[in-house]
Amino acid sequence: MRRYLLLTTLLLWKQDPVNSVRILELRVPTHVAEEGEAILGCQYDMEGDVLYSVKWYKDGREFYRYIPNSKHPISHFATPGVMVDVRRSSNTVVTLIHLSRDSSGLYRCEVSGEAPHFATVYDEKYITVHLLPERGPQLTGLQEKYNIGDRVRANCTSPGSRPEAQIKWLINNRVAPKNHVRGPWYRTSLRPDAIETILELNFVVGSNHFRLNTMDLKCQATIAPLYQQETEHRVLRYEIPEFNSDTEEPNLKEQPTPTFPDFGDTSHLQFDDDEDQAATASQLNFHILLLLITYLQLTT
Repeated sequence: MRRYLLLTTLLLWKQDPVNSVRILELRVPTHVAEEGEAILGCQYDMEGDVLYSVKWYKDGREFYRYIPNSKHPISHFATPGVMVDVRRSSNTVVTLIHLSRDSSGLYRCEVSGEAPHFATVYDEKYITVHLLPERGPQLTGLQEKYNIGDRVRANCTSPGSRPEAQIKWLINNRVAPKNHVRGPWYRTSLRPDAIETILELNFVVGSNHFRLNTMDLKCQATIAPLYQQETEHRVLRYEIPEFNSDTEEPNLKEQPTPTFPDFGDTSHLQFDDDEDQAATASQLNFHILLLLITYLQLTT
């Protein structure tokens, strides 16, 4: 029994200790934009062991290898959707460029120690590649001015994207009530894998919609966590003046003061008899009638 224990102790003492290689942090973005780039980071601790290799896989297929003791430490292999920028890659970092839809997938970092144990550990994360809209949301159907009682009916369209954008309308920086919007609707863009999103704003304008005679209408499109754009339209309030004959007077322009002809001093006129008085009275009546006609013409 003692001989057995001694032999076991000698065998364990002669063996090299198996060190525990550890991956400290795997930095892989979960969402990236098409035509952009992704920097994959893999930080590890050899725990006293010697590094043999660092390998990267996409969906189980190796596309990058780093072996420090090799004549050419870095090797990369053709893989659909994967383009490596070797100049910006090392044992801890791999840079992918010109990302496409095919770049989406499960990425794994695998670290191995030297012989004889080749202790190996790995960690992995999924990357989703999004196609972002080429521009912000577009507004159609809006007018420059509205009055109380008018109907606002407008569309917000977010250009083609993958996945489709989430759209919302805001009135004076507050999300529009559900009964003010219709949709969304979706339609295929120029690219078969891109979807346009449309949301309608439809409501009757009330006095509560105006602030200092203005109303701000805004459409916001989001593809979390990479994209958020908004388009704003400021509306002015206009009013049509109304005349109430019972309570208001018309706003007429200032009328000119009528002028009368100058007949001179009539105090010296003498009335010798009834005929002269009658003739003079007739002349005065004629001049008074003429004055009245002139006045009426000036005031009409």
